[in-house]
Amino acid sequence: MKSGGKSSLFLMELMIALLIFAVCACVCASIIAKAGSDINKSRDMSNALIIAQNQAELIKGGRDTTGGTGYFDSELLPVSQQEEAEYTVVSTVTSDQGGVIEYTVEVFRAADNKLIWEISSAFYA
Repeated sequence: MKSGGKSSLFLMELMIALLIFAVCACVCASIIAKAGSDINKSRDMSNALIIAQNQAELIKGGRDTTGGTGYFDSELLPVSQQEEAEYTVVSTVTSDQGGVIEYTVEVFRAADNKLIWEISSAFYA
């Protein structure tokens, strides 16, 4: 009775199946890690867009005529200290003799001071 041939074949098939599953698991793990990174980038861009649009509307509405620097936390609420901030907003407002007001709003990630979003525009006041 030779039963050693069938059991070694079964062992090889099992090892190949485990190898295939391990490769698939590694590929899935890398895809999930990349998706997490993309989610963070998307969240930062979305938050920066909202902050920049709000600041631009304040400038257009006449509530912010000088520009300056502001700080916002992760819930898009203004904070007074830079250490608590997740986003830094720098706005510059210039006007000329003809009543044209030009402004630029830049939103930076506070952790690495990387520019995330920028709005530049002008309007007639």
